[in-house]
Amino acid sequence: MSAPRGPRPSPRAQRGAVLITSLIFLVVLTMFVLAMLRSGTLEERMARNARDQQRALEAAEAVLRDAETSLFSKPPFDPYDPSQFGPACANGLCFKPGPGYDWKSIDWSSSALTRSFADSGAALAELPEQPRYIVEIVSAPFKTGSSGQCENGLARITARGVGLGGAQAFVQSTVRFRVFTNKCG
Repeated sequence: MSAPRGPRPSPRAQRGAVLITSLIFLVVLTMFVLAMLRSGTLEERMARNARDQQRALEAAEAVLRDAETSLFSKPPFDPYDPSQFGPACANGLCFKPGPGYDWKSIDWSSSALTRSFADSGAALAELPEQPRYIVEIVSAPFKTGSSGQCENGLARITARGVGLGGAQAFVQSTVRFRVFTNKCG
């Protein structure tokens, strides 16, 4: 003989509890899925920004390397012509810029104030604007002692690249240049 059991809940009461439990589970599951989607979107955006910044940096480095290899083997550096450099930084060639004027404040889109690749065929595809650079004379060549020999000059090249999303990257290089004529000091 079996032991008597207590009162049984009605089937209607059980169905209501299952329904409420199911709804709570679905709400929690939906919130979890939405959080995962938001996290994925954020990671995608972060990856895109990092890629954009990297592309801007690569563009700036490309134009900087081009300037280092091509600029110092032709005028105004070979032969050195100090008259090409001035405080207004015309054509991206600067010498003792005026107060408040530095590479951060120039109009980088101006071809009158900046320079780009020596060979126009070297332009980089898929960029909103081509990378540009300026050259600043840090230390002009000068004559040493009584021998009258020219001491090398020092120039700083500042390059700016722009990525697809508008990220900007600046790189600088300091280059010692040789003077082969008597146009120093």
